[in-house]
Amino acid sequence: MKDRQLERIRNSLLIIVVIFQICHLSWEYFNGGIVTHHILMRSDLPGISNWWGLIILPSLVFITFIRIKRRLLTRAHEALSLSDFYRNILIGFMGMLLVSLLASLAFSFGLQNIAVYMLMGLMITALFIPLHKVECILGYVMGAAFFTGPVIPFIGVVLFSTVSVLSHYCFKPLLLRFKSVKKDAV
Repeated sequence: MKDRQLERIRNSLLIIVVIFQICHLSWEYFNGGIVTHHILMRSDLPGISNWWGLIILPSLVFITFIRIKRRLLTRAHEALSLSDFYRNILIGFMGMLLVSLLASLAFSFGLQNIAVYMLMGLMITALFIPLHKVECILGYVMGAAFFTGPVIPFIGVVLFSTVSVLSHYCFKPLLLRFKSVKKDAV
C-alpha cells in the first residue's frame, strides 16, 4: 500500500470518526445533556465530559496512522510480507473493536460481571499478545465510544496497555535472558 492510499484511508477514517462523534454528542445534547463521567462515580468529585471525544478520537486516528507508517518504514528487518503486515494491523484493530463492543453491550444490558470478566481477560491476554499497539488501542476506544463515550475506554486502555508494555518490554526480555543464562550454565 502506498503512502497516498494510507493517507486516503486515514482521512476517510478521520472524517467518519468526527462525524460519528458529532452525531453522538448531538444525540446526548438533545437527550438530557452531554454526559460527564465523575471520578469514582461521585458527583462531588471532578468530572470528564464526553466533549473530550472530539479531541481523543481524531487524535488517536492520526497517531495510529503515524505509527503504522513508521512501522511500515522500519519493517525491513521483519520477515512479514506487506499483506501480512496490513492483515496483522487489521486483525488487531477489528479484534479489539469486537471485544470492546461486546463488553460495552454486556455492561449496557446490566451484565456487569461479564464485562468485568472480559476486561480481566484482556489483562491476561495483554501478557501474551501486544495489545499496546496503537491499532488495538484505537479499536478498543472506538468500540466502546458509542456506549460510554471515548473518555472511559481511553482511561481503561491505559490499564491493559501498561500490562502489555511491561510484559513485552520488561518481563519477557528478563525471562529470555534468564533462560539463556540457565541454558549456558548446563
